[in-house]
Amino acid sequence: MFTPTHLGPSLFFFSLKPRLFNGWALLLGSVMMDFENVFLVIINNARGCPECFHHGSFHTILGAIFGSLVLAFILKKLAKPLDKISLKLKLEQSFSLKTLFFSSLLGWILHILADSLVHRDVFLFWPLKITPTLISWTLYWPLSSMFAILGLFSLIILLIGIVKSKKT
Repeated sequence: MFTPTHLGPSLFFFSLKPRLFNGWALLLGSVMMDFENVFLVIINNARGCPECFHHGSFHTILGAIFGSLVLAFILKKLAKPLDKISLKLKLEQSFSLKTLFFSSLLGWILHILADSLVHRDVFLFWPLKITPTLISWTLYWPLSSMFAILGLFSLIILLIGIVKSKKT
């Protein structure tokens, strides 16, 4: 799916319980794996195979665990400047490794689950090359649109919360 729309479900979870999650990890975890797509598309086109698979190891459960772990350590190192930005926005959140990892993992899993519904080359349970959650490519745009609307709705909820907390 169109990468920015993947922020919608993560924003939704964050808007419901901002203190339960780390927003940075949740949002970055929901889009990081698509950098792999860009790389694979460039490589496949250079090899003369534009129809080759463009989802790889980061669109698997194992890839999500590994990627979330790496992202958690990176965000832990960036905790001070990110926390300053968060506090300016009146968003108090934990930067513990546990919170960073599970927030990132949730965003990552939401993304790859959604992609597994519409892309035949997302193998959640790799090394098994099975696609038990694949429904149809025709679900792509309706799902992307729904995620975009969910993201906008969630952003409004977050902004209302920020405005309310600034008044107190």
